[in-house]
Amino acid sequence: MRFPPTGRLAAVAATVLLGAASVGAALPSGAGAANHHRGSVSLRLGYLPNLTHAADLVGISGGCFNHDVPAGTSIATTAFNAGPDAVTALLANQLDAAFIGPSPAISAFQVSHGQFVVVAGAASGGAAFVVQPGITKASQLKGKTVSSPQLGNTQDVSLRFWLKSKGLRTTVTGGGDVSIAPQANSQIVTAFQAKAIAGAWVPEPYVATLVADGGHVLVNEASLWPKGNFATTVLVVNKSYLKAHPAVIKGLLKGELDAINHINANKVSAEAEINAAIKAVTGKTLKPAIMHAALADVSVTWDPIASSIAKDASNAYKLNFLTSANVRGIFNVTLLNQLLKAAHKPLVIAP
Repeated sequence: MRFPPTGRLAAVAATVLLGAASVGAALPSGAGAANHHRGSVSLRLGYLPNLTHAADLVGISGGCFNHDVPAGTSIATTAFNAGPDAVTALLANQLDAAFIGPSPAISAFQVSHGQFVVVAGAASGGAAFVVQPGITKASQLKGKTVSSPQLGNTQDVSLRFWLKSKGLRTTVTGGGDVSIAPQANSQIVTAFQAKAIAGAWVPEPYVATLVADGGHVLVNEASLWPKGNFATTVLVVNKSYLKAHPAVIKGLLKGELDAINHINANKVSAEAEINAAIKAVTGKTLKPAIMHAALADVSVTWDPIASSIAKDASNAYKLNFLTSANVRGIFNVTLLNQLLKAAHKPLVIAP
């Protein structure tokens, strides 16, 4: 390899199944759909250009995925702003697999009646609620507008559930005690700089970016989880594809493990590699200080942290985003554990 210098969500997704033909929210990307290599077997892979996707960014740009999948495999990658857009593509049969957050992964699993399963984790941590100076408690948010990356994405669910725990009501249409205006991460930064929003619950590197713009962390999501461990990115795969091409998915997982080991062993050089990968998608690079702070807030890990996904499902259900909190059968870590066993690493427990 090489490393270069649901109720409501279910209804939305069901509409996709009935006839969406394209994915308008895919980001133009040099590392996106154009990154297609000839081969006899195709793998269509979705991802997000966030620091919580460091493993897949390095896996794509560093060549790990192409190196470890069987010879003749073609990988076409597409970048998305947030997980629900990737789920739209999964349900419309435009992707075979995707690195997304837990909430979209749960939605995909439930809406498809178990067709999409989590085969590995990718990241833990790296999400927070950043607010404007002077805001120090939840009650000060009443009557104000805050943002999340997209309605129903992992940070959106976290934000709404936290506000609910503080006695503040929200609605999916922007009403309630606190108005939530979901928008793309880049737009969140612009709105925060203009003080058009009081804050935003975002993934890295946008946490570090908003802090650099004068904001401060009101809630680091790690503080809400046992030992600070909670999944922020997982890898989901279509079960039909997994059954037809297990060697491809095993190669993808091997590439992910290689990328994670590389990042953890080479933090300094990995920062530059991830920055280059983000630039390939967004056309912009992060300042070194922001990149350093953001990556330090993220733990790249192949463990999907099953307990946190069960809690995510419970939270989304309580917010009426899902019709059930049941995620039984969402995990299939057989191939992952085969690789971990061969590498003499502890196995992942995901019932």
